[in-house]
Amino acid sequence: MRTTHFQDVVGAEGPFVSVCLDVGEHVSLRWRAMRDQLEAEGAFGDLLDLIESALADSGGSVGRGLVAGDGRVLVDEPLPMAPSGYVARFGALPYVLPMVDLAEPLLPHVVVRVDEHGADLRGVDAGGRPVAVASVGARERRLDAAELADVAQEATTLVDRLSAPLLVLAGSLPARRSVRVALPGKYHRLVVEVEGAPDRAVLHLAGRANQDARRAVVQRFRDEVTGLTGRAVHGIDAVGEALAEGRVETLLLTDPLVGSRLADGGRADEVLPLLAVAGGAEIVLVGGALRLHEDVGALLSSDAPL
Repeated sequence: MRTTHFQDVVGAEGPFVSVCLDVGEHVSLRWRAMRDQLEAEGAFGDLLDLIESALADSGGSVGRGLVAGDGRVLVDEPLPMAPSGYVARFGALPYVLPMVDLAEPLLPHVVVRVDEHGADLRGVDAGGRPVAVASVGARERRLDAAELADVAQEATTLVDRLSAPLLVLAGSLPARRSVRVALPGKYHRLVVEVEGAPDRAVLHLAGRANQDARRAVVQRFRDEVTGLTGRAVHGIDAVGEALAEGRVETLLLTDPLVGSRLADGGRADEVLPLLAVAGGAEIVLVGGALRLHEDVGALLSSDAPL
């Protein structure tokens, strides 16, 4: 996962409140429990108030990751997947790792829900945020050929705007096929037709894409280690040194908590991701696909000195 949207935590003054939670139903009750926990840990009221104010606007996402410090909200990350529980931490450093775990990017995509009377279109970015919506059709009569062409035009405009690799057509089979026929040929390869809820299909396809990306990172790490190129290191000390020197392209973690290990006098699950953010490195959670010393590895940038 790219870490550029966490950049505001770099250089900010602590302490920090970091939370990650489901913002669906009963969010106020969930936040009350989290606030009680954070207050018990010594969190300041002004930091908690900043988080509470931010949570007042759900933003349309199913989950949220937030970090407050230095008098402001530094991170407000919509999560396409809601956490099963919640994370609430008060400390000297921000805790962004749960957001990395849950905010794996969706595929930017366009959903077209179509029936014989009209179509609703929605463009969604990689964070799961709707960025554009449109409707075509009068609803009291069937779509005519000109309106089908309008649906196709709106869909391709959204695809181009998002550089989306996925165009989901949902609705009755005849309506879907009519829209597909109206699309310019170069967009046909992007189309996936679904019978039921399109969001489930998007999550499935995004999960496959993310798995493919993780496999590529794992294979590259194995290749670098096997080839003794010096472009792959693992273990907290070696990875921490490379991160501090800005030589890391991708930080790999086999455990999102990195156990209870320490790095540079702080918690490894806070220190190492923060160094990755500061150096512009990506963070990839590889699960059990790799065995890494102390659950930590790194791929070094190609221009880093060996």
